[in-house]
This record gives sequence, C-alpha cells and structure tokens, in this order.
Amino acid sequence: MEGLTVALSVGAQAAPVGNPAPPAAPVAAAAPAAPAPAPALTFSSASSQHYAVWSDAGKDDAVAMAGTLDGLFGVYNEYFRFDETKLKAPLTVRKFSSKDSFDAYLTKVIGETKDDFVYLHYPTVERSELVVFAKESADDFDASLAHQAFVQFLKAFIPEPPLWIREGFAVFFERTRMDAKSGIVNYAENQAWLETVKLLKSQKKLYTVSDLMMLSSDDARSGLDVFYPQSWALVSFLVNSPDRRYNRLVWDAIRQLSAEATLDSNQAAVHDFFIRWHGEEAAESDFLAYLDGQKTFAELVTGGVRSYGDKDLETALKSFTQALTKNAASYIPHYYLGLIAYAKGDYALAEEYYKKALELGSDAPITNYALGINAFASRRFAEATAYLQKASDGDPGKYQVKAGEIMARIAADTP
Repeated sequence: MEGLTVALSVGAQAAPVGNPAPPAAPVAAAAPAAPAPAPALTFSSASSQHYAVWSDAGKDDAVAMAGTLDGLFGVYNEYFRFDETKLKAPLTVRKFSSKDSFDAYLTKVIGETKDDFVYLHYPTVERSELVVFAKESADDFDASLAHQAFVQFLKAFIPEPPLWIREGFAVFFERTRMDAKSGIVNYAENQAWLETVKLLKSQKKLYTVSDLMMLSSDDARSGLDVFYPQSWALVSFLVNSPDRRYNRLVWDAIRQLSAEATLDSNQAAVHDFFIRWHGEEAAESDFLAYLDGQKTFAELVTGGVRSYGDKDLETALKSFTQALTKNAASYIPHYYLGLIAYAKGDYALAEEYYKKALELGSDAPITNYALGINAFASRRFAEATAYLQKASDGDPGKYQVKAGEIMARIAADTP
C-alpha cells in the first residue's frame, strides 16, 4: 500500500493577543488508507488553471473555490517561483458543507477526524487532496484555507520541504484574502504571533537559527510552542529584513530544495548553504535585533498615547497608523487618529475616525463629545448640539456641565 502523510492545518486562525496555545501538530503523521469517495453525498466539480475542486455545496461553490485557490497559488508562487509546467496534475481540493460530513469522510479515509483542514499527501499529486469544511466564521475559513493550501502547493513541487519553510510560510500567508470587489487575491502581513515570539525571546526560549533549520519532525512536535511561532518569525525576518542578504537567502534556500530529496537532505542543504554564506553569530544577532524592532499592537498604542500626551503629533500619527494596520477592528487607533486629525484642523477626517471608533465599540459619551467639539469647531452647530446632548445624556456626571456650556454658547450665537 502506498504511504500517506497527513499535513495538519496549524494555527490557521489568527492568534490572540498574549501567549496562545498552539494547535495540535505541524509535522507529518502517518495514516493508513487512501482517499475514497464520500458516501451518500453528491459532489459538484470545477476546474481552474491549477485546481480540481469538489464541493457538496454545488457547482457555484466549487467554481468560487477554484478561483480563490488559483489566486492563492499566484501569491505563493510570487515568492517561490516554481516552474508551473512541472505540476503533473491539478491540485485536488474537496470541500464539505458541514463538519459532520468532513468528520465522516476522514474517519473512513484515515481512521480519525481532525479539528481543522487536512492535507492528505500521497506520493503522487493525482491522489493527494486538501480536505476542508465550511465554517461559521468566514475569516477562520479563509485563514485555514490560505495556510493549508500553501502546504499543498509546496508539497506538490517539493514533497519533503524543510519544516521551518513549510510551517513558517504557511503562517506567513494566513491573512492572504480574495478581495470581493476586485476579484483579486492579495497578500496581507500576518503578525498574530509577534507578541508570543517576543515573549519567548525575553524568556530565552528561542532556538538558534541554525538549530531551528535542522529540527527533526519529533523535535518540532515536542517543541511546538516554540517551533511554530519562531518558524514564522524567521520567514518574516528573511523576507522583510532591510538587509538584502537575508532577502536573498529566501530565494537561495528555495533553490537548494530537491523534489527527490528526503526531509533530512533538504533541511541539511538549506542549513549548509546558510552556514557557508552567512555568519552564524551575525545572523543570530540580526534576527534577534529584527524582533526587537517589530512592535506589537499594544506597544504601538502605548507609544502613540505617550507621544500624543507629549504633543508629538507626528510620532503619535505614525504609531497609531501602524497600530491600525495590525488591528483595524480596534477602536483605539481610530479614536486617537481622530484626535490627531482634529488637532491638525482636518475636521472632516476627524469625524470619519470618530464615527468608525464609535462603530467599533468606543465609549459612546466620550466619542460623542469629541464629535460635538469637532462639529462645533467646523461651525456645524446643529450637529454639534446633537452630539453634545448625546454625550451629556450618556454620562451626565462627566459631560452635562461641559457639554451644556458649549450648547449654551451655540444657542447664544445662533440667530
């Protein structure tokens, strides 16, 4: 019987702030049987340039999935530059509309089920497949798909890639998404594990770069809480470092990989190349310095608040703008960017930021008060009165007097 490896989707959801527990296992695990058609389900199919998609949710769903996957493939290959003509067959993806159906299929195929998407890897591309299921959260689905579709992409060309490359890039691509308006899949930076990596660094728990590159499957599994986030961090460093020597190492490392080589051979090839061309101690120092220079959302917000309090608006603007790119769902950057825009006299922009902050859950009385002051400054007195009244009603103890004084001025000055 031909062998099968199961590549698990690791950390496909964005990691929460703090020190999140990593998922089950990022390394390959043996499984006993080959894929078989799912019983009692009708699958519709769709083909694209690189994929054959089967979905039990109908033809339209299969077509949409195929388009998204082709877009993801294009993003991945912007970095890897594999010769697409060497892809011997389309990559197969099977989607289930329910977790129960997904579980039943995996139980039949590998004798167990999994919590997240699974890539079933056989010696041939034709028999391998990525198995996914619909999730309540579209963002969770997209993250899992971007992660595990990368594993499928990479192993289609290099069946035994270095573990740090496989898992590091899989996390690196997790925020890659299809833009509904343009229909284009775009890469977006994923820094969900930055805080965890910085904490591990402060605790002196990180592997050396050299050791990370050579971790065995067993060692990676036993050290998952460090291996997984640090693999992402190393990829991020190599891709984003201002030192072009490290950017070049990514491409050179990929060139060392062989489709015929074992895991140990591919890891050794990349590691030996790294040792030959990069001073081990210097690279280690540069990697750690890079991590120090990367700011978490919390660090950017804290620094921005400090700069705003010091009336250093330009530094505060930079901090909150960067914070916004890391967490656009937080009201804090929007609110402070509104304060900065107001201080600069850009009342239209300030209003936009304040309203977004309110939409995202900022304190209603304080934000309505800010909107009222902003409207008053731009001489929109009717709007100012409405916002100030809301602030006063929402927190009379804090705003009844302050808002009342401004509303009295408006009433006195308005014919």
